[in-house]
Amino acid sequence: MSFNEELQAELINASILRSAFFNYFYRIFNGVQTDEFLGVSIKYLSYFNDLKEYIEDEEYNNACDLFEKYVENEKNLTNREDFLQRLNIEFTSLFLSGMGNVPASASSYLSSDGLLKGEEWQKVKAIYKTRDFQMPENIKSPEDYISVEMLYMQKLSDLIGKLADEKDVNLILSAINDQIDFAEKHILVWIDLFANAVYEKAMTLNSTLYSSVAIIMKHYIRYDIELIKEFLDELQK
Repeated sequence: MSFNEELQAELINASILRSAFFNYFYRIFNGVQTDEFLGVSIKYLSYFNDLKEYIEDEEYNNACDLFEKYVENEKNLTNREDFLQRLNIEFTSLFLSGMGNVPASASSYLSSDGLLKGEEWQKVKAIYKTRDFQMPENIKSPEDYISVEMLYMQKLSDLIGKLADEKDVNLILSAINDQIDFAEKHILVWIDLFANAVYEKAMTLNSTLYSSVAIIMKHYIRYDIELIKEFLDELQK
């Protein structure tokens, strides 16, 4: 196995960024926003734009353009309270308004009955248990809700960075493989259905934030898995 100081530093630095991306996606889809959210998105703009070089997809590029429009609107806001109220109307209309809302859990798309807490919920709960992942008490969503799954991906990213710092190669390999499996066998199975549904409805609401982030997220997850596969290859040399 190849594990030198350069690879260690790359793993640690990548894990910091990866964790930040997953935390942002978690925050976007977890609930309505508070005043603390304003000013956060601009920190991600340059990173999302930089990824155009690697993702090379017109849909992703267009989503980044939409995201930049949101950031510009946020920078030029004249009334923070009104701006937040508009954001929260968008979120409520997308996910909480009853009939016509966008389902945001894996069970809604993949379980045979299409109901919450279906087969996918059971699978996800079992996966979380293997990594001793406990949802924060303030989260009332089911375990297979998109924001919770992004939080779990953040936890795995943090863990990989921690293990790299401790130079525990075998446990790094295990954590990377778990993250790849969770993404490929679960998230990627339904993320397009969710993201495309969010985009379609968000565009009718003129929501540049939710329409852009949904598309950016689905492309980023694919990029992220290819990235950690490269680390896996390096570690296995």
